[in-house]
Amino acid sequence: MDNGWTKRRSMGVMMHISSLPSEQGIGCFDSNAQQFIDFLAAAGIKFWQVCPLTPTSYGDSPYQGLSSFALNPYFIDLKALGINVTSKNLAEDAHRVSFGEMYHFFQNLLPEIRKIFPRNEKQKLQLFCKNTPWLRPYALFSALKNYFEGKPWAEWPQPYRQYGKIDGVKLPKSVSDDLESYEMLQYFADQQWKALKQYANGKDVQIIGDIPIYPGLDSADVWSEPKNFQLDKNLKPLRIAGVPPDYFTENGQLWGNPIYDWSFLEKNNYDWWRRRIRRNVELFDVLRLDHFRGFDRFWSVPSDALTAKDGRWENGPGEKLFHHLKDIPFIAEDLGELDESVPDLMQKLHFPGMKVLQFAFSNDAKNIYLPHHHHPFSVLYLGTHDNDTLLGWYHRLDASIGDQIRRYFAIDDREIAWKFLTEIYRSPCFLGIVCVQDLLKLESEGRFNTPGTECNNWQWRMTPMQFCELKKMGPQLEAYGLQYDR
Repeated sequence: MDNGWTKRRSMGVMMHISSLPSEQGIGCFDSNAQQFIDFLAAAGIKFWQVCPLTPTSYGDSPYQGLSSFALNPYFIDLKALGINVTSKNLAEDAHRVSFGEMYHFFQNLLPEIRKIFPRNEKQKLQLFCKNTPWLRPYALFSALKNYFEGKPWAEWPQPYRQYGKIDGVKLPKSVSDDLESYEMLQYFADQQWKALKQYANGKDVQIIGDIPIYPGLDSADVWSEPKNFQLDKNLKPLRIAGVPPDYFTENGQLWGNPIYDWSFLEKNNYDWWRRRIRRNVELFDVLRLDHFRGFDRFWSVPSDALTAKDGRWENGPGEKLFHHLKDIPFIAEDLGELDESVPDLMQKLHFPGMKVLQFAFSNDAKNIYLPHHHHPFSVLYLGTHDNDTLLGWYHRLDASIGDQIRRYFAIDDREIAWKFLTEIYRSPCFLGIVCVQDLLKLESEGRFNTPGTECNNWQWRMTPMQFCELKKMGPQLEAYGLQYDR
């Protein structure tokens, strides 16, 4: 069900929280986030899409989070807690997030969090813990990860390797203390994000959250509930997730995530998935299902494979899962080569899919991403978090593709970013989304992620000067959008 949200033509902006400027070295739930919402409202933009807000691990990817339920404590507005970060040397590079510095800073912050927690909110914290069943597994997982110096849970000694066997074990004091700190951090993060979402909704801005299909292997999800996944008796993955060769990589992508035991999940009425989606409905207005095709059929790779080429297709849960997830506004990420069964499943579930303009131009008139093939019940993107910026992409195109674009749109090279934005506004798709880097007309220095690479991803953020420039665009964009009767 779409609950009416697909009935109006709207614009959206994609930008992760981390990309906002702030004094604490990473974008957070502070006044800058409110000012970004003010900009969206002034521009007549109705949707803000973010990447997953979950805590990150090695590689810093929000799509390989430590939990499918928790929020990243890095996004907490520390100033609101009375913590001074200006002298912590976190904001040295205004263009990039230093995740290494963030990690060390927050490790040192854990004892301070317990000291500053307001006495008059202790009762609220207890209620939050009582009503949040995922909290203790996540907090204990995080505390034990600290205790074992960041090692993956699969390398912890027994009995810590199995959440179900820990209840009878006396925990070291440092673990108990850190557990309490992580609970407090989640309490603060939950409060601040929900207040920010309420602020956005009050400005007629809806938040689109991103749901990765798989949690990471080294996550509280797999550690605390291993029966949901295809693991052997030693809790090692039997097979792992990925995608076959595609537009991004010739060897495919070997993600390394453990694959679900869909038979076990079905016997339990998909309880874990129902809990997961219920949590995300608390946090977001619309949910984008990353790698939707994996719910129809998924690429399964032997855990010892060197590349994703060695995988095979296996059947996912299909409609059976979504019978338990009704009346939720979903976007299905349906990019790449698809079997006919994927659009059939989307049609049955009434989920809108995605179109990406950067995929449209290949000198093939049948390319489904060309605007004249777009269906109104779709979400159109200039690019995604995995693409180069529009200008970075355009300036690296083969001459023949660049010529096709100019002839197709009857344009020249001048102000190419704004001319592509015009196509988003003019599209028949009910929702058009543009990355904030493209509003700022950035070249490849603004790229957020390059699939298949491990370094220098997820780090880009706006400088204060760029943020000022963006906020000034609000009235201009509103007037621009009104030309196309959105």
